Amino acid sequence: MAGIIIHAELHDEEAQTALQAILDRMANRRPFFAAVGERMLASAQDRFRSQTAPDGTPWVSLRPATIRARTRKGQLPLTILRSNSKGKIGSSLAGSIHYIASEDDVQLGSPLPYAGIHQQGGTINRSAREAKIYRRRDENGLGRRFVGKDRANVVTDVTIPAYSITIPARPYLGLTGADEEGILEDAEDWLMR
Repeated sequence: MAGIIIHAELHDEEAQTALQAILDRMANRRPFFAAVGERMLASAQDRFRSQTAPDGTPWVSLRPATIRARTRKGQLPLTILRSNSKGKIGSSLAGSIHYIASEDDVQLGSPLPYAGIHQQGGTINRSAREAKIYRRRDENGLGRRFVGKDRANVVTDVTIPAYSITIPARPYLGLTGADEEGILEDAEDWLMR
């Protein structure tokens, strides 16, 4: 086999020390991935506040019926995917986002079962089902108020028909161009510390 082999040695002690420090840092990559996780978490929280996807497109607005229902319940009607109950902190998809950094990567997401459908969108098909409705009537047989089970004096069996719920995609996870640049800066800072 014809060829050439070149051997190179680094004799500069300062350069060897700097190179060894970089190699040592590369053995413990968790701090770097934690910094990336913090950056991605902040970016996701910004998207919840601005209600935009990573590519900058605005999320689909809430339907008027949703806004009316929230207003009747005394909730904040216009927040999307954030706590809409006054005073409840962290009781939402936005409050559940977290990251896990390891030596090999960082994972960002939510443990909530409905997180995926809000990120990607989709249709939920509900099958028909039997239920009971509870009402209260006065002694004259008047009144058809719905009440809790414990206050009811009239119970009616009903069939709720099958229906579908379409959830529009409202992406909150993902990297923007600025995120990618920031991660590269984090990598440079981490390696050169």
